[in-house]
Amino acid sequence: MSRTRSEPFEVRRRRVMEAAAAALVEQGYHEVKLEGIARRAGLSKGALYLYFKDKEDIFAAVLSDVVDRIEDRLRAVPEKGAPLKALSEMASALLDCVDTHTDFLIQFSRETPNLCGEKAGKVLQERFTRVLAHIADRIQRCVRAGDLKRHDRSVGSLFFFSLLRMLVLQKIVRKTSAPLNKQTGAMMDLFLNGLGKR
Repeated sequence: MSRTRSEPFEVRRRRVMEAAAAALVEQGYHEVKLEGIARRAGLSKGALYLYFKDKEDIFAAVLSDVVDRIEDRLRAVPEKGAPLKALSEMASALLDCVDTHTDFLIQFSRETPNLCGEKAGKVLQERFTRVLAHIADRIQRCVRAGDLKRHDRSVGSLFFFSLLRMLVLQKIVRKTSAPLNKQTGAMMDLFLNGLGKR
């Protein structure tokens, strides 16, 4: 069952994380067993402990990895140029990231208040705060450029993020496979204009 030790440590660790994410999607956190993760990863259960302390540690790493990818995409959006265009590009990047990890994020969000264990809950809270701060910074640039009216930047970033979540929910309810980033224009229109007539 065990794969060769010639594989680099990070390759085996990544395989464990991918196996855990797949198991979560299929079974839910509480039904996932370390034996199943090990089997999927092609390792013995004992070998898992070379990479992670316990199941909670594995899922905290999986979540951290997903959020790393989201943050990388946000940082890749150019800071120069028109702030409103950059905010729209950020929306598109976020929607694209959600599309990439839809099944995992849906299942992850169905879990208990501490999500997939207390450690994963802390990781999510810390990292979500950083993502919101990044969004708030981009929104503040739009305010300084005169594209948006002055407001509490934390409320603005939460509103922006809640629109993203609304589009994810819409995709789930409609059971569509259409890419979410095709909805960037609609999301930005709601963010900038709301639903009211002007």
